[in-house]
Amino acid sequence: MAKPGPAAGSEGALKIAAAHRGSHDHDKEGGFAANPDLAREAGRKGGETVKSKYGASFYQSIGKKGGETVKRERGTEFYAEIGRRGGEMRGQRAAAARNSAAATETSAGTTPRKRGRPAKNPDPSA
Repeated sequence: MAKPGPAAGSEGALKIAAAHRGSHDHDKEGGFAANPDLAREAGRKGGETVKSKYGASFYQSIGKKGGETVKRERGTEFYAEIGRRGGEMRGQRAAAARNSAAATETSAGTTPRKRGRPAKNPDPSA
């Protein structure tokens, strides 16, 4: 027995689909763009499914293939450059954290903490 209505993909079916587009609750929610938690959950479940089907070594092998492709296309200097940039950013963040910590300590009326290792036997009377 044939399904009622126009054949799938026909002009009539496309008109009906266009008329109904946006009328369902899931259309109004906006999908992954409007709900990042939904996307995160879907990705987590998909990753678990792939891991259970192919094992953790699957991810290792595709990561290795990707790394080899990047190395072949961009060369080893690319890795040196991104390492330098990462080190620079880490240094900048550390300096900013030190500066903001020093600013809060001085604004609170306390003396800034001395850098270096604390004394082994601090004098409790000081």
